[in-house]
Formats: sequence, C-alpha cells, structure tokens
Amino acid sequence: MSAIQFFLERGFTPVNKAVVISGPNTMAVWTPVTGKRVFVTDISVGTNVGGTIAFYFDNGNNQIARFSVAGSASISPFIGCWESTVVSGAIFARTLGNASDGWYVNLTGFEI
Repeated sequence: MSAIQFFLERGFTPVNKAVVISGPNTMAVWTPVTGKRVFVTDISVGTNVGGTIAFYFDNGNNQIARFSVAGSASISPFIGCWESTVVSGAIFARTLGNASDGWYVNLTGFEI
C-alpha cells in the first residue's frame, strides 16, 4: 500500500504546495497548520539553469534529501514518505547554482 493510499483510507485530505525559489536561497516550502506535522508523499522539482536543491526539516540542519540536476531538467523521485520530525515544523529547501530563472517545487502530502 502506498503512503498516499494509507492516509486517504484514514480520511485525511491531501494538500498540495507549489513554490518558486529564485536564485540561491533557503526558504520554507511547506509550513503546516499549528499543531500538525507534515507528511510529504510526492515531490517534483524543475529548473531552467540547473544546480543543487536540498530539503531540510524544521531548523535547516536536518537534511532530508539533496538532488543535483542539469539545466532545463525536472525530477520526480520516488520518496515513499517524508515524515516531519517536529510538530508545527516547516520543510525548507536550499538551492545552489541558479542565478535567476528559479526552481519550481511541487509537494503533495498530508498535515496530521
């Protein structure tokens, strides 16, 4: 059973987040409602120039994953499920190597 099916069968509503990150930057890509934790079940990332993007739990020190992509590339890795380690904690993305064209980050998951 997939993580998505697991949460849907228990009555949770999926949440989609779409964020554009311009230039080398660190920013929250998902901030849950107070008292909830994020469970990311699907991710896709696209960029025009290329470089590296890394994802972190709440404080920016707990790296979840890092991807390096070429210019004009998109990725949709199979991640299973990323479970937030902190209640009310955000998921952050940090980009390197992209001057201005932006990173397009799409996340799907649940807030529980």
